[in-house]
Amino acid sequence: MVVKDLVLTPFRVATSKPAQKTYINLILFLSTSLTLLGLSTLAYVLFYYLYVPQIGIERPIHLQYGDGPHPHALIPLTSLVPSQPYTIHLTLTLPRSPPNLTLGPFMLALTLLSSSYKPIVVPTPTIHVHPLPTLSLYLTSIQEPDIIHTVRRPALIPYTSRLVSLSTRILGLPLYILGLRTETSTLEVELAENLVFNRKDGVPAYAMLEVQAGQTLQVYDATMYVRARFGGLRWWMWNHRILSAFVGIFTFWACSNIVMVFSWTILRVLFPSQESSTSLTRSENEVKNEPGTDEEPDLSDTPRTFPTYGRQAPLRYEPVVKKEEAEEDVLAETEIAPLGEADDEDDEDGAFGDSGLGTSYSEGGGGRRGGVRRRREKGG
Repeated sequence: MVVKDLVLTPFRVATSKPAQKTYINLILFLSTSLTLLGLSTLAYVLFYYLYVPQIGIERPIHLQYGDGPHPHALIPLTSLVPSQPYTIHLTLTLPRSPPNLTLGPFMLALTLLSSSYKPIVVPTPTIHVHPLPTLSLYLTSIQEPDIIHTVRRPALIPYTSRLVSLSTRILGLPLYILGLRTETSTLEVELAENLVFNRKDGVPAYAMLEVQAGQTLQVYDATMYVRARFGGLRWWMWNHRILSAFVGIFTFWACSNIVMVFSWTILRVLFPSQESSTSLTRSENEVKNEPGTDEEPDLSDTPRTFPTYGRQAPLRYEPVVKKEEAEEDVLAETEIAPLGEADDEDDEDGAFGDSGLGTSYSEGGGGRRGGVRRRREKGG
């Protein structure tokens, strides 16, 4: 029996109601935690997408000729954010042609325009209409409130002496013939460094580039690069993506779990369960039923005395607990008292007779002697 109890005790403990309640709470907690983990991952991805901007923006430039004194282009810009330093580079690929070599230094003008600027459509001239030698319609449509930032930088094709240029051409003639090398020069000009846009003016939506070298300038290709220079938290999130993702997701998950536990505690306080309310009611009832807490005493546990007829002694009522103690005292007296004295007392009690009110009421010591006589008769 002991071995069986030892074997079944763990099973009974594991299948008890408190254990089942613990299992349900654990399953609910784990499922909610996994759901919050998924939501935390989604929240970090959205935060990364909104907080860390695009690090590099590349825009091809298509220069417009014939409708102004200089080639120019309107470049749309997107994905820029305020309070973020940017660096703007311009790359020009120019042929080493006689007009470009005789051009000398020229200027590059960049104007950043806000989103309030509305670009206009330049009419395409027909064959019989010559372009006007005036400023472009793009440049004349720009107003002062539309300008966020403007900058001008010089540029120059690298100089090469005739001897070096001739030697290079002769030695690299097979490459030039096969098309593996071309007579070009690439210019890289930094137009802006650590340029920050404030929230009041907003971020630029367009960039107007003007190559102030006249219409004789020959250009193969032009590209503008806008690169963000991260610092602080953005630099950390960009250069340490895995570690920052782990820390960010864990932070979101921990905060959401703390909020969940706090909310669950408040709900348990505001809406207690049925078991807790029942136990509370039981405890209150027990406190009310304790002796000394009620205004009226419990009469069933109070000894009382009742009057009798004739010359009989008054009857006394004693509680059940005291009755058991009295029986124990009677048994102790029977063990000590001699058998003969007990018989004499029985004869004397027979003269007075029984009151007929039961064994619960005693008259002096007669009740005890009657109880001793009955126990003697039953014991033979």
